[in-house]
Amino acid sequence: MTYEPIRVSARAIVVHEGQILLNCFGDGLYYNIPGGGMEPGETAPETVVREVLEESGLCVEAERLLFTYEYEPVRCENAHGSRQHLSLFFACKLLGSAEITTPLIPDQNPDDPGIQSHAKWVPVAELPNTPFVPYAILDSLMKYIETGVFAPSYFEHHLEENP
Repeated sequence: MTYEPIRVSARAIVVHEGQILLNCFGDGLYYNIPGGGMEPGETAPETVVREVLEESGLCVEAERLLFTYEYEPVRCENAHGSRQHLSLFFACKLLGSAEITTPLIPDQNPDDPGIQSHAKWVPVAELPNTPFVPYAILDSLMKYIETGVFAPSYFEHHLEENP
């Protein structure tokens, strides 16, 4: 059996005027935190800055690591694809305008490349009712947004999660 290397990604938690920046896939099929895979020679904070710019046209600064999330496909019956990944979630500060532009490189659903994403500001109050991936971080994310208090946390994907 051959294994693909573990994908390491960095993601940006950007909150501005009561809204959080998310990537919307399809017509609201699901949402996730902007970010993507690290490239050779790139640090995780540099990845966050590049990915947010590519996906939304927004400029951000990575401030601190909030969460680490791991997905192992065999244990999760390939619920989100067949490649293991580790995601680092950073609190980010918006620099400049909050106006989203057309993505330079839209994200695609790995299982269906026809489903692409676009960046969108979503009211924080709507986040608990949004089809959000990874669901495992939602409670800690909401606590961080509401209080500003965080403790670095590690999460694993579990089969009983929502999409």
